[in-house]
Amino acid sequence: MFSFFKSATSANRAEKALQIKTSLTTRWDLNATFVLPGEGPGNFLADALNQIFGRLNAFIGKLTRKSIEMATVAPLTLAISQKVQQSAQSVSQGAEQIEATCRTLVQGISKSSESANQALAQSASIVTEISHAHGLTDQALQRMQTMETDVIQLSSAITVLDQKSRSIGSIIEFISNIADNTGLLSLNAFIEAARAGAHGSGFGVIAHEIRQLSQETARAAQEVKDSLSTISELIQETVAAVASVRECVDSGVRVNQDASGALEKVSREHQRFHLHLESVISNVSDQKTAVDRVAGDLTGMTAIGKEGIKDSKKLADLAETIKALTEEQLLATGIFILPQYRKVEAEVQTMAADAEIGATSDKTDRALQRRMQPLSFLELVYLTDTDGIQVSSNIFRKEQQTVCDTKAKGKNWNRKEWFKKVKETRESYISEIYRSEATNSFCLTISVPVYRQSQWVGVLGADINFEDLLNI
Repeated sequence: MFSFFKSATSANRAEKALQIKTSLTTRWDLNATFVLPGEGPGNFLADALNQIFGRLNAFIGKLTRKSIEMATVAPLTLAISQKVQQSAQSVSQGAEQIEATCRTLVQGISKSSESANQALAQSASIVTEISHAHGLTDQALQRMQTMETDVIQLSSAITVLDQKSRSIGSIIEFISNIADNTGLLSLNAFIEAARAGAHGSGFGVIAHEIRQLSQETARAAQEVKDSLSTISELIQETVAAVASVRECVDSGVRVNQDASGALEKVSREHQRFHLHLESVISNVSDQKTAVDRVAGDLTGMTAIGKEGIKDSKKLADLAETIKALTEEQLLATGIFILPQYRKVEAEVQTMAADAEIGATSDKTDRALQRRMQPLSFLELVYLTDTDGIQVSSNIFRKEQQTVCDTKAKGKNWNRKEWFKKVKETRESYISEIYRSEATNSFCLTISVPVYRQSQWVGVLGADINFEDLLNI
C-alpha cells in the first residue's frame, strides 16, 4: 500500500513538473505559483521559480511602465525632432532668401548711391551756375539802374535845352521884330532924306544901308528861326525817344529785380534741396553699411542653419531609433502575463456572466454600457456569436461616458486570434501587446467565452489601454 501511495505521489510530482516545464515554454504568467506535491529536491526548484517569478513580476512591472512612458515620449520626441528639422530647413531657406535679398538690396543701394552722388555733383554745379547767374543779374540790375539815372539826367538836360531853345526863339522873334521895325524906320528915313534933297543925300545912303542891314538881319533871324524850329522838332522827338527809353529802362529794372528775386528764391530752395540730397546720400550710405552687416550676419545664420539641419536630422534619426527600440522592448514584454492581466480577465469574465448580455441586441448594448462604465481601464468591448459575427455595437469610452457605435455590427472576426483561441479552447485568451490602429496607443485584448445555461453562445472581447492597465 505504501509503495502504491509512493508510486502515485511520484507520478503526480512528475506530471506537475511536466506542467511547470510546459508553462515555461509558452507565455510566462507572473501571477502563477509553482507547487510540487510531496517533498524532495524539486520543491527547492519550485520555490526558486516562485522567487524568480516574484522578482520578475516586480521588475517586469516597473520595466513595462518605463517602457510605456518611453513609448509615449518617443513618438513625441520624434515628432518634435521632425518639426525642429523642418524649422531648421525653413530657417535656413529663409535666411538664404533674405541673404540673397539683402545682397540684391545692397547692389540696388550701391547703384542708388552712385546715382545720388552724380545728382549731388550736378546739384553742386547747378548751385554754382545759379550763384553766377545771380551775380550777372545783380550786375545787369546795377547797370540798368545806372542807365536809368543817366536817362533821367539826359531827360532833364533835354528839357533844359528845349527851354533854352524856346528862349532863343523868343529872342530871335524879338530881333526879327526889331529888324522889321528898323526896315520901316530906314524906309521912312530914306523917304525923308529924298525930300531933303542934297542935304539929305548922306542920310539917305545911311538909311539905305540900314535898310539893307535890317533886311539881312530879318533874313538871318528867319533862318535862325527855321533852324530853331527844326531843332525844337528834334528835341521833341528826342524827348519822346528818351521817354520811351526811360519806360524800357524802368521795365528792364523791374524785370531784373524780379529775375534777381526769383534767382534768390531758386538759390535758397536749391540750397535746401542740396543739403537734403547730402543727407539722403549719408543715410543711403548708412543703410548700405547696415544691410551689409545684416547680410554678413545672415551668412553666419545660414551656415548655422545648415549645421542645424544636419544636427536635427541626426536627432530625428536618433528619435526614430529610440521609438523603434522602445516599441520592440515593450512588445518583447508581451511574453509575460502580469497580475493586472488576470484582474482584468476576472472583470471581463464577470461581465460575460451577466444574463442580459447575449439576450437581445438592445439589451446587450445597454448591459455592456452598464458593466463597462465603472471599469475605466476598458477602451472597447464587443460581443460575437459562435461564428465570429459581431452581434453587439462597439461600446467605447468617450471622456467619462460610454457610447455605442452600431457600424461594427455584422463584421466577421472568425480569423482573429482572440476569437479563434477562445473557440478552440473555450477558455479566456490574453493577447500580446500591440499598437492600436484606431488610437495609436499600446493595447491588448482579453476575450472570454460567453455561456448561457451551460451552452457556449459567443465571445466577449475587451480592448484595454496598456498604460491604464498598469495603473490597476
